[in-house]
Amino acid sequence: MNNNYFFKKKKIILFFIITIFIIIGIYFFYKKIFLSSSEEKALKELIYAQKYLSQGVIDKAINNKKKYKNTYLGFSGIITKYPYTKAGNIAKFYASICYYKLGNYKESIKIMNTFYAKDEILSSIKYGIIGDSLTQMNNKKEALKNYLKAANIKENEITTPLYYYKAALLAFYLKKYQDSKFFFKKIKKKYPLFLYKDNVDKYLMFIENKL
Repeated sequence: MNNNYFFKKKKIILFFIITIFIIIGIYFFYKKIFLSSSEEKALKELIYAQKYLSQGVIDKAINNKKKYKNTYLGFSGIITKYPYTKAGNIAKFYASICYYKLGNYKESIKIMNTFYAKDEILSSIKYGIIGDSLTQMNNKKEALKNYLKAANIKENEITTPLYYYKAALLAFYLKKYQDSKFFFKKIKKKYPLFLYKDNVDKYLMFIENKL
């Protein structure tokens, strides 16, 4: 009886192990064959949608109303049809920008929050766009938090001074003059080649008189 019991138990364990290997095998087969095929299709659709975006035809680029579903997907369709591809992820970034351009700030934030940015510059821009949307929605305190997050992800000459500048302007608008001064000073000291450096000096002079 005992031998029979252990024999049955061993069969169950063996069956369980074989099942796991089958599942793993299916996963890698799916990843190698189906996902790569999906990635290729999604990338073609992404390039097509990007052309419309570069031309400034936002409605066609995002295709959120599925007007052209028989001919192309647009960013919205790519997100729906190929959600687990790299192209599908990038489509979220573009779709968020499109919604921002169309004035649909809530949708822009919603989609941008689902975008995964491995690159630190893109990650910085992600929170910058969210900050821009929140500013447009008059939620300036939350916008300020996102601008600071965007500025501090990784220090660089492009996004760091830009988002410190936006944070400084917003703090100034909120009459947080000490904070605004701190951000402007940071730009002046560390980023002397910043595009809006003349404005930085003007605001600093105004704040000094104000304080």
